[in-house]
Amino acid sequence: MRKSWILFLVLLALLGLGLFLDVNAGYSQIPLRDILEILGGGGAQAQRYTLLELRLPRVITSMLAGMALALSGALLQGITHNDMADPGILGLNAGSGLAIALVILVAGGMFASYGLMLPAAALFGALATGWITTRLSMVGQRLKPGRLLLIGVAVSMALNALSTMVMLRLPDSQYAFVQNWIAGSLWGADWQNAGLLTLGILVFGGYAVFCSWTLNVLGLGEEAARGLGVDVQRVYRRFLIAACALSALACAAGGGLAFVGLICPHLARRLAGWNHRRMLPAACLLGGVLLVYADIISRTLLLPAEIPVGIVSAVIGAPYFLYLLVKKR
Repeated sequence: MRKSWILFLVLLALLGLGLFLDVNAGYSQIPLRDILEILGGGGAQAQRYTLLELRLPRVITSMLAGMALALSGALLQGITHNDMADPGILGLNAGSGLAIALVILVAGGMFASYGLMLPAAALFGALATGWITTRLSMVGQRLKPGRLLLIGVAVSMALNALSTMVMLRLPDSQYAFVQNWIAGSLWGADWQNAGLLTLGILVFGGYAVFCSWTLNVLGLGEEAARGLGVDVQRVYRRFLIAACALSALACAAGGGLAFVGLICPHLARRLAGWNHRRMLPAACLLGGVLLVYADIISRTLLLPAEIPVGIVSAVIGAPYFLYLLVKKR
């Protein structure tokens, strides 16, 4: 227990440091004293606008998106008993990307005027893809977690192909926007999306932690879980809904962020152990830490240009994914 508290304190310290560094990852620096003064209601008007309207929404959104994706990946790995389960592998990112491309193709015009249309489309695309993947993974009335990953990969490939076909019909500026979204650009970094992500993490993440004992029992196998009184199919469905909702909210705000949901649960299991009551909060904090520091790199590595944060997270996650493949072989 003491080791767990030390781990959580270290992760919180890293997260706090990352938030401060990310707020100052720009042309002008905002000292900590000025940040505290602005948050208290004071400060110069220019600094207030820079912090409260430009930088802080992005920083908070990146942290929350990382937390949501890490929780989603942890739940998917818990119910499928597969180390390589990830929201992106289930096609949720691809579904959001196709929905975004279709909205822009049909609506036309400047995407800046779409308001909530694009986040709503991304959310709908991810949830619809999760529903399709789930239905195709069922044999009779039983959900088969093993089929879930295989069908998710096939659905993801099909949706990516459809997205490419739609994008080829877009003008250059709109094509670049969709491509940037797919790469993970955190384009929906505003207080509204941050609020939705906070609500989703509290509801679905809180439910997952509250019912984490069922994930521990599922780790013993389906037969053992049934013998201990767990309604396995109901648990599968509820945790799958929570995982899809968390990933969909992250996609709606941050685009196609890759590998966050794959890496963080693995690191959490190594650091906090296999008990999901401790592992899920650890994965949540690790997701926030990973994406905040990836955002810092994306904004500072090639100044004045900016790299989509999804590319940075993919560069970090791809070697680990290859390691998992080799280890599993």
